[in-house]
Amino acid sequence: MSIYSNPMKKCIILIVSLLFSGFAFSQTTVTLQDQCNCEVLKGTAVFAPGSVTPAGADAGDIYVNTSTGTIFFWDGDSWELTSTDDQQLQNFTFNGVTNILSLEIEDGNIVSVDLSALGGTDDDITGAALDAPTNVLTISEGATDVTVNLSDLDDSAGVAAN
Repeated sequence: MSIYSNPMKKCIILIVSLLFSGFAFSQTTVTLQDQCNCEVLKGTAVFAPGSVTPAGADAGDIYVNTSTGTIFFWDGDSWELTSTDDQQLQNFTFNGVTNILSLEIEDGNIVSVDLSALGGTDDDITGAALDAPTNVLTISEGATDVTVNLSDLDDSAGVAAN
């Protein structure tokens, strides 16, 4: 009997072959390009939202800045941040009688917050003012003024004064 005609050896060879082929096919990688019709670009050319270079991108393409790790997407006109809220503070008012702080953000939207629960009997806020060019907030409490420099909170878009 020849070793090539042994049915047991043929079965072992078949099982080993199936195991290796199953292992080889299971090692697949799914890329972003497989999931959407987009390209992933990388480099340092895009460093801020609104950039228009590199040009020639299709809507939905993604750009990874390799220096900062920031991810941008092409919206058809420019590279934009993938996760941001670009609401800009236009103006704010504080009513010392009602303790209502109202923030006016872009597009005329106004958000109001009732700060009454924060006040006690001996620490009533009597006024507040924002110096937009310097980003300094002044809160008045009777004869005492407290100033807070908000420059560290600025998102580089600035606070526009009305």
